[in-house]
Amino acid sequence: MKIIAKTVKGREFMYNPKTARKVSERSANYICNVVNEYKYLLGSADNECWHIYDIDKYDIAYDYAMFQSFTVRNGIVTARNY
Repeated sequence: MKIIAKTVKGREFMYNPKTARKVSERSANYICNVVNEYKYLLGSADNECWHIYDIDKYDIAYDYAMFQSFTVRNGIVTARNY
C-alpha cells in the first residue's frame, strides 16, 4: 500500500505513523507535491514535509492509513477521514 506521511527533511527514513494517509499508486507523486506546496497540516518549522512510503499490513501506519486518505478528482486533492 502507498501512503504519505509527515517526516523531517534529511531523515525521511523515519516518519510519524499517526499522520499516515492512504493514496493511490498512480497519483501519489501528484498528491505529495500538492500537500507540500500548500504546507497542509505542517508545523511552523521549515524542516517538516510529506513523503511517500510503501508499507504492508504489518506496519503500525497501516492501521492509521485505513481511516485517513488523500484522493484526487478533477485535479483537486481532498483529505478524507473515515
